[in-house]
Amino acid sequence: MKKILVAVDFSKGSDRVVQQAIELGKELDGQLYMVHVTSDTLKDAYASTQFYDVASEFAAAPAGDIELARNLCAKEYKREHNALLKISSRMKEEGIRAQAMLLKGDAAGLILEKANELRIDLIVMGSHGHGLLRKVLVGSVAEGVLRKAPCGVLIVPATANLTPIL
Repeated sequence: MKKILVAVDFSKGSDRVVQQAIELGKELDGQLYMVHVTSDTLKDAYASTQFYDVASEFAAAPAGDIELARNLCAKEYKREHNALLKISSRMKEEGIRAQAMLLKGDAAGLILEKANELRIDLIVMGSHGHGLLRKVLVGSVAEGVLRKAPCGVLIVPATANLTPIL
């Protein structure tokens, strides 16, 4: 059995990452570990609006409204948790052993930490997330994971037309 860590960020390319991971999980009789890393700072939590619609709520709030900021962060966390559970359920419906983990902090660092801790055989992730600054060929999180991964890394481009790989 292969252990596959699937890093998702809920950007447009995440569906392709999940699709590829499901296929690999089936072919390799794999155990999939779904990982999403949420920001640990308020500034980063609202840097992207591709998946979430609370940035506009936050922008409309009076400066210094700490209670609103806390509520919005809790709302984000709940959305991310529910999205992870939905993906994990989809995998289980496909007959794949899957676990979901919602982590908080530095994305590349935590993905690498989990890969080492779980003795992962393969990391599957997207080429670009939804950050404001994007690298030309590979996003900063993907690049960080590629440079230090203890195992193979499959980068799935957001524009990939997927066909069976095995």
